[in-house]
Amino acid sequence: MADYDVAVIGGGPGGNAAAIAASGEGASVVLVEAGEVGGMCVHHACIPTNILMNSAKTFVDGKELDVLGVFDVGDRFNFGRAVARKDTLVEQLANGARMGLKAAKVEVLKGRARFLDAHSIEVAGADGREALSATAFVIAAGTEWEKPLIPGVAAERILTADEVQSLTIHPDSAVVLSDGPADTAFGLEYASLLAIAGSDVVLATTRERLLPALDAVLEEVVLSSLGDLGIRTVRGAVVSGEGETISVTGRPGTETIEGGIVVAADVRTPFAESVAPAAAGIISDGAITVDRDCRTNVQNIYAVGDVTGGAMLSSAASHMGEVAGRNATGGSVRTRLAALPQVLHTFPEVAWVGLSEERARDQGISVSTGMFDLSFNARALTLGAKGGVVKVVADATLGEIVGVQAAGPEASEIIAVAAALMQAEVTVHDLADGVHWHPSVAEGLAQAAKIAAR
Repeated sequence: MADYDVAVIGGGPGGNAAAIAASGEGASVVLVEAGEVGGMCVHHACIPTNILMNSAKTFVDGKELDVLGVFDVGDRFNFGRAVARKDTLVEQLANGARMGLKAAKVEVLKGRARFLDAHSIEVAGADGREALSATAFVIAAGTEWEKPLIPGVAAERILTADEVQSLTIHPDSAVVLSDGPADTAFGLEYASLLAIAGSDVVLATTRERLLPALDAVLEEVVLSSLGDLGIRTVRGAVVSGEGETISVTGRPGTETIEGGIVVAADVRTPFAESVAPAAAGIISDGAITVDRDCRTNVQNIYAVGDVTGGAMLSSAASHMGEVAGRNATGGSVRTRLAALPQVLHTFPEVAWVGLSEERARDQGISVSTGMFDLSFNARALTLGAKGGVVKVVADATLGEIVGVQAAGPEASEIIAVAAALMQAEVTVHDLADGVHWHPSVAEGLAQAAKIAAR
């Protein structure tokens, strides 16, 4: 008889969701985590970044009020105090994750897990090694940082996102790499954060487009906002160093910084090999392949989140974790990731879900589009917006919403609504005909839908 019904490897969003879902189905569950419960998201990526960006936004808003004579906010963003606030809130959220597992009666073991075979793992912890067995397993091992090698730049001058989060003062200058998994570009957030803190920032991307998932008009809004912060953007970039100088060469030309750092904001690789997948017969090519049930090629073993590659987003990991946890206990549910929202908490926020107009046309879809300028949205103006756009892309024949993009205040909230509508297969006509609260930024989504529905 197995020691547990389900063993989960990894305590990030995917692992936590899997463990709680399996326990909710009445299974005995153990979760093995080598680091801290909460994983990359809570401790090193999404949450710390969001907290720091929120502090920066508050500073920017305060500067606006300073200009209007409401109060004196000062000239300097206190990076060290923002980091201290981040540490406090991260611990609060991590404790919430631990309490959630305890409430669900999930046993948590601290250690690194490796498969011995398809039915057992070895857990190496501070007190030694122990083997345990389970009827089913969920792998949620996440990712690990992978610093790039840059010619002429010493390794200690290349920082990952979590290392930037731990600085007590901002660097004088920084080259921020913006390429990430799939279409993400979390470097934009760190470029914005450091620029607001007072750093001289060059944003470097190897891509022709800074945000390939966006249509050109929205990318222009983003580029303009980055320029307003003093950030110089180089596309098709090659980064190199010589002495104290770091150079970024590409389009529109070469930019340099002196004595600064390189920020590899989202250079991560799946941590698949850490669990010894071959010992269990799991096929892995650096990432673990799963079907829509989150099942690997081994019948009783599932994998979720970043370890499977793909978008590497916490929201996707949580959804996959719930699917895997239920299926590991005899359920029959499938992932639904077609309407997966993505957000950058820049200034203004940028968010998208589904296909851009360009990508929809490339797939042979006859599209109808609608775009609304948030300069004419009352709520956006009260929030201090200097511009912004909402764009809706729909199937011209069926009326199906195939994509929404937004750049402006509360774009993350707009895209949450859009993702829910797409998941429910609401048509652009339904969206256009609905009654929306006034004043709200989400009215811009409805206005764009009205144009697309004509």
